[in-house]
Amino acid sequence: MEREYAQALREMVAGGTDEAAIVDGLVKHLKLEGRLKLLPGILRELKGLQARAEAQAPRVEVASEEEAKDALTSAKEEGIDAREATINPSLIRGWRAQENGTLIDRSAKKALVDLYQKITN
Repeated sequence: MEREYAQALREMVAGGTDEAAIVDGLVKHLKLEGRLKLLPGILRELKGLQARAEAQAPRVEVASEEEAKDALTSAKEEGIDAREATINPSLIRGWRAQENGTLIDRSAKKALVDLYQKITN
């Protein structure tokens, strides 16, 4: 039941409805139905939905801040449209983009790992 309420709330917020009005309406509805104890569960489900949405969101990692603009442009050309790039110095050089389980890795780290595997195998 909490999951259904949480999904309905997310859809209403995405539709542009005022958040304060949504919460007020939800609390009134739950009071009338005698289900006010569902609020903590609804909040927990909302947090879970948010975490899943963030995990699915497109993201770009770069080795240094200087590479961010070029990496975002290159990722967009590859079909991954991220808003900003995060810095991951372990990449050594280059960038890595991920969206919906698709990973595009153009980093020096991957190139070095691939080279190492070819040499050792």
